[in-house]
Formats: sequence, C-alpha cells, structure tokens
Amino acid sequence: MKKVLILTSVKTGFGHRASANAIEKKLKDRGYETRQLDVFPLMGKMGMLMENSYIPLTTKAPHIYFLCQRISEYFPLFIHAQMYFRIRKNLLREIETFRPDLILSVHCMFTRAISYLIRKEKLGIPFYIGVVDLMYPPKVWEDKEADATFVPTDEIYEDYLKKGFSKDRVMVSGFPIRDDIIARDEPVRDHMHLLMINPSTDLKKNIRFVLKASKAENVSIDFVCGLDERLYEALKQLQEKGKIKDNVRIHNFVSNVNELLYESDVVLAKAGPNIITEALYSATPIVITGHIKGQENYNYRYVTEHGFGVKCENPDRIRKVLKNLADGDLEKYRQIIIAHKIKNGADFIAAYIDTHI
Repeated sequence: MKKVLILTSVKTGFGHRASANAIEKKLKDRGYETRQLDVFPLMGKMGMLMENSYIPLTTKAPHIYFLCQRISEYFPLFIHAQMYFRIRKNLLREIETFRPDLILSVHCMFTRAISYLIRKEKLGIPFYIGVVDLMYPPKVWEDKEADATFVPTDEIYEDYLKKGFSKDRVMVSGFPIRDDIIARDEPVRDHMHLLMINPSTDLKKNIRFVLKASKAENVSIDFVCGLDERLYEALKQLQEKGKIKDNVRIHNFVSNVNELLYESDVVLAKAGPNIITEALYSATPIVITGHIKGQENYNYRYVTEHGFGVKCENPDRIRKVLKNLADGDLEKYRQIIIAHKIKNGADFIAAYIDTHI
C-alpha cells in the first residue's frame, strides 16, 4: 500500500484542514494510506506560538498580522530558511517513521523548506504543493523545485507561468472540496435564508453585520462564528438581551456546513477560499464581507470578476445589497455559478497522484 504524507496546520485557518481532509478522503478511496501532519509543533515553542497566535492576531491585532505577512512577502527565502532549520530534525524523524511514497503540502509555510530538505537529505521522495488561495497567492507558496504544484484557478496558473514555472509542473486542479457539498437546484424563494460565516475579523463589524442584516425584509440567518469564541459569546449575550432578533440562529464551530449551505440562498463571509469554493460548488451566490489583511486581499475578485456575487465590507450597505439580491440579482448570480461548473480539486489531485507514483 502506497503512503502519502500531507503537511498542514490545525490552527491557522480552516482552509488548510478542509483541503487536506478532502484530498485525504479521495486518496483513501483509492486505497492509499495517508497521514496528516501539523508541522508547526515540530518547530518547538516557536512553532506553537506561531500557530496559536493566528486567531488572536487576525481578530484582535490585524495590523500586526499584516506586518508579519508583509515581511514574509518581501523576504520569502529568509522565512523558508528559518523554517528549514527549525523543522529539519523533527520532520526527518516523522518521515523516517511513516516512510511516505509522496509528500503533499497544503500550507504555504511548508514549501521551499520541505523541497530543500528532501534534496539535501537525498530522500528521493516526490514533493507536491496544493495552493489554497484563489487569486495572487503570497510568494511563500512559490516553489519551482516542487515536482508538482496544483493551483485552484486559471488566474494563478497564468501568473505562475509568467514567473517562470514549468508548464509540466503546474496544473489547474480546482480547490479541494468535501464530498458532501451538493447543489440545490430549486429557484430562489421569496423568503431569503442567509448563511453568515464570520463575516469580518473585526468584532464590532461582525456585530453590526448581523444586526443590520437581520432587519432586512423576509430574511432568516444562520450565523457561524467558527473558532472565534469571543464573537460567539458576544452574540449570545446580545441575543439573550433581545438585541438580536429571533430570526437569527447563532452557532460556534460547526461540522455540518454542507447542510447549512443546502438550506441557504446566499452566503455572507469573508474572503476565505474554502467557504468561497464550497458555496460555489453548492450553487450558492456569495457576498464577500471582509478579508484577513495581507492574506485574502484579492480573493474577492474571483467572485466579482466571474459574476458569482458581490463585495460589501460595509455593514451599513448590507440591507441595500440584500434588497438587490431579492429583486433579481440572486438568481442571476446563481445561474452564472451553475453554468461555470466549479471543479472539485480533490478529485484531480488524487487522480494525478494515482498515475504518478
């Protein structure tokens, strides 16, 4: 039985884990033995600090996170050198224990450092990268030495070719999507159900979004806070005080996004690639309501330039946007999404691996 080691992260956003889970499921269906490895703990205390600080920085100190991201953008080789020296010993031990036939990374921090380690130690293991950004991914993703790089969009593919990537090493796979996401083929209803998934990294803006949206005509809302415990507690308190209407259901982290998507007419979320592609795969239009500074700056363009939805990062404008959707825009976007036929990258990546190792 062939083995695939998937490098990911547990606490730096859900897109990495979701992508890894989707690919792992497809590989297991094909008879592979797989293992997901969170690489940050292999760096010791520094790695744990980096991983554990992701949510606090992006939600409470976005400007500090943006500064850190800018440093990695301007000095990617320095970042990868630091990663290599900090993970080398422990990652080698994990590789020797699992003895994979292939290593696949779905995290931008585990790219050049990994391919260099494989060459330096003469391991002879193929190394693949699955990019999980939709537009203009950070430079730390880029590794021309990787045996294969899977990108989710044509835009990234064209950009990588301009940067000198080999055509036979870069492929448009689509974004890996979980199997249980299905499209609802019903026409838009008079009553509009909204799925709001942590629309902003700013606590006050999130509260304003749900307060404003809940006052729109003929709407009901499922609001998912995800890993933001502070937001969940704040919203529950407001609902207990009667300040958030009864047409809003508040959730913490959920595992049934597939069911919530199937029940929803439109998704309102920040520009995370995972929720964007899951929404599109389910034929659900999107309103981009925010982004993580420095990380998701351009993902909204994948939605707006293809006609899959709109961008609205101002809570004071959300009721007008919802009215436009109800007046006809929603069905227009939905038909464009259906015609586009979003690909599931997990199928493509698993099939490619199956024919190349």
